[in-house]
Amino acid sequence: MDMKEIIESQRFNNHRIATAIHDAGSHNMVIFCHGFRGTNIGPHRLFVRVARELAGQGISSLRFDQYGSGNSEGDFFDSSFKDWIETARAIAQHYLSQGYKVALVGQSMGGAAVIAVASEVPALTSVVAWAPDPNVDDFISSENGVVEENGQIIQAQFWQEAHKAKIADKLRLVKVPMYIVQCTADEYVDQQNREAISTNAQPHHRVENFEGYRHSSWTFKESQGIIGKSVDFLVKSFQE
Repeated sequence: MDMKEIIESQRFNNHRIATAIHDAGSHNMVIFCHGFRGTNIGPHRLFVRVARELAGQGISSLRFDQYGSGNSEGDFFDSSFKDWIETARAIAQHYLSQGYKVALVGQSMGGAAVIAVASEVPALTSVVAWAPDPNVDDFISSENGVVEENGQIIQAQFWQEAHKAKIADKLRLVKVPMYIVQCTADEYVDQQNREAISTNAQPHHRVENFEGYRHSSWTFKESQGIIGKSVDFLVKSFQE
C-alpha cells in the first residue's frame, strides 16, 4: 500500500506541535507519545520503525514532539506532565472526532501519559505502553526546585505532577485492550514500580516482562521482538 510521510507543525492544546504523519490512506490511526527527554522518533528511532511497519499493514500513524521537546515550540524547562497528558488527549480526540479509530503507543513517561489518556477516553481502540513509569515511589525535590538529567534541566513540578497522577491506579479505569512491556533490568523503572503496574493491570491488559532487558537500550533482536508483538497487537485490535 502507498504511504506518505508528512512532516509539519499543527496546533494542539494551544501549542505549536511538530508532527510526523505516516498516511497509509486509512481511518485507523496510531498516535505515538515519546518519553522524558525524548522526541517523536522514539528511543533509537524505534517509533519510526513501528510506524512504517504499521503503514505496511494499512494503518496510519502520527508521531509528535511534546511542548518543549524536539521541534515543537517552548522550552524543555517549562515542560509539564499534566500538559503532556492534555496534548496527547487533544490529538487523540481530534482524530476520534474525524471518525478515525485511534490507538495509542507510549514509551517510558509517554507510556504513563497514554495510560492516563486511556483512563479518560474510553473511545480508544487499544493502547501499547513500553516501560511505563507510574512513579509510585516518593519524590524528593531539590532545594532550588530544579532537576537536571544528562545536561537538561526542568522544573521539579514535572515530576511532582507525575507522582500525583497515580498512573498505576488509573489502569483500573482503562477499559480498552492494552499491551504493556516491562523490562526486568530497567535502570529507570524499578521493581516497586513494575509491580504496581502488574498489580493494577486488568484481565484485558496483557503485561509481558522481558527478562534482562533495559529501559530502552535494546539490542536489534530485542527491539525486533517487541516491535513485532506490538504491531501484531495493534493490527488485531483494529480488526476486532
